[in-house]
Amino acid sequence: MNRYKVINSRKNEFLNPITVYKNQEIQCIEESNEDGDWAGWIMCKTKNNQGWIPYQIIERQGDIGIILEDYCAIEFDLEVDEILVMEKELNGWIWCYKEDEPNIKAWAPLNHIEIFE
Repeated sequence: MNRYKVINSRKNEFLNPITVYKNQEIQCIEESNEDGDWAGWIMCKTKNNQGWIPYQIIERQGDIGIILEDYCAIEFDLEVDEILVMEKELNGWIWCYKEDEPNIKAWAPLNHIEIFE
């Protein structure tokens, strides 16, 4: 598994991250800018929440989508020099854990980290 070192601190802006489950129906509100930093994300709404979800896990029929796999948009607060261990990469983010806390997993943006050997 790839390890990354945090090079820019970051505070999570979303206190109530969207969580969706396989086969759940959601409303697709807007797509991210394909030429921007966060290409490949769709703003979605559920009965209780809204947030960005990767397009790869949504089967769209117009403004309605069906979720193809469980997903949670939880993000880490990052401090410079922390070490992250990646489990997967998706649309400019990694799903990872902090090396000293392997049981807690969340997303971290690639533009705040660098590969660590």
